Amino acid sequence: MNTDFGTYIKELVKKFRENGISAEEKSLQYGCQLVLAKGIDKAVLSVYNGKKGIKFVWNGKNAAFTQACKDILADESSTGTNYCLLKDLPGFNGIWAGSDESGKGDFFGPLVVAAVACDEKSASRLFSLGVKDCKIVSDKDVLKMKDEICSAALAVSVLALTPKMYNYRYNQLKAAGQNLNHLLSSGHAAALTGVIGKCPGCGYALVDRFAVHNDITQRIHEKYPAVKVVQMPKAEADIAVAAASVLARAEFLRIMAELEAQAGIPLLKGGSDAASSCARIIAEKFGKESLANFVKLHFANYKRI
Repeated sequence: MNTDFGTYIKELVKKFRENGISAEEKSLQYGCQLVLAKGIDKAVLSVYNGKKGIKFVWNGKNAAFTQACKDILADESSTGTNYCLLKDLPGFNGIWAGSDESGKGDFFGPLVVAAVACDEKSASRLFSLGVKDCKIVSDKDVLKMKDEICSAALAVSVLALTPKMYNYRYNQLKAAGQNLNHLLSSGHAAALTGVIGKCPGCGYALVDRFAVHNDITQRIHEKYPAVKVVQMPKAEADIAVAAASVLARAEFLRIMAELEAQAGIPLLKGGSDAASSCARIIAEKFGKESLANFVKLHFANYKRI
């Protein structure tokens, strides 16, 4: 069992145990078997690590318990070897790019958009590394995966707006009658064109849809008119988008660490009242005008300070 696959199995075991299910590991040729048990209920999950990625095979006499175990691994098992959402589309040649963002809902910190280009070989490699949507990966693992993703992918692009630049651009857009969606559109388009330009064979771009109407397709077609742009909800099930989400999150965390060093206090993620309280401390320490370097000023949190 290689190190990456062994780490992946340990993550599965951890998930089961967090849900009160014991998991005994047994070696298989090209994989690992997990004997799952809770009380008198048992199920067996065989996990195979093949050339096309991870494959799950379930066995168990108690259908209800087996299904409960499947539900725990919904994020992994629903993907299986189908980690490319575009593979059945007309003209798909196995080379595509995906994008995602981080920091959109955080009062503190930057807005980051990342894109990753894959072919079937690199996608399989990313999947075997355990890459998935950053929302279901710990920040510690996100930082660990960053370099592995950059090494495995065909191309990557990571673009960040620090709070100071974010506030400047947001005010520009607002003055022009535009909003956050326009800022996101330009970020996704820029990140995607950045990787498409490094992969001449890339025929598709996939975006985790954040708005029904935007101009991402138009922006990409200005440079690459032949690339087909697909936007869909829950696109993070695709390995390229998932990898992009991890890179975006890693850069968000890196910049947050820099901002924490400047502030001299830990900065809270999200947009809770606690984040507002944290901003008040900074305002008292450096003056309210300093918050433009730390927070997104159009958030309702700022009005409460």
